[in-house]
Amino acid sequence: MTQEQFWQGPLPSPKTLEDFRSVVPDAPERIIRQWELEAEHRRAYETKALEGTIHINKAGQANAITFALFALGVAALAVWLNQPWIAGILGVGTIGSVVGAFLYQSRNARKQQQK
Repeated sequence: MTQEQFWQGPLPSPKTLEDFRSVVPDAPERIIRQWELEAEHRRAYETKALEGTIHINKAGQANAITFALFALGVAALAVWLNQPWIAGILGVGTIGSVVGAFLYQSRNARKQQQK
């Protein structure tokens, strides 16, 4: 006679916990508490990583806006100094880069939603 058992989950099966209890009386409580502590730690780590990613994204956006405004300011200065080619290159390049970045971001967001 063969008997097969299957258990799936983050913790040992109730039968296994009872077997541990026969060896160490408070083993199931200790095992479950350790699992709870690990889960709390993992959630805290994931939250901190997400907050870091958000901070990096916001800093990148602020730097991009600063750069774009600076480049457009230099383009305006070039117009004032009667340098239309330089102004055109800087203006079109800056605006094209900003539009391209927004299109790239929206395309990636759509791909993520489809997954």
